[in-house]
Amino acid sequence: MDLRVQLKVCEGCGCLWYRKQTENCTVYCAGCTIRLRDFPPPLSRGLRGRPRKLGVPRMFAVAEAGGAQ
Repeated sequence: MDLRVQLKVCEGCGCLWYRKQTENCTVYCAGCTIRLRDFPPPLSRGLRGRPRKLGVPRMFAVAEAGGAQ
């Protein structure tokens, strides 16, 4: 019987542990998985707040208004 495993470092506590090579999504050891189960899921990584204005840059806006030439 062959069993392929990977030696991993837990991102929660830093301990070394083995996981099956087919499990790609687990980054925490069993102890940290149980401890972190009660936390809410992370929010999206998008920028918070008011979206940026994507207007005409100032130097082009002045030229369009007939100012500097």
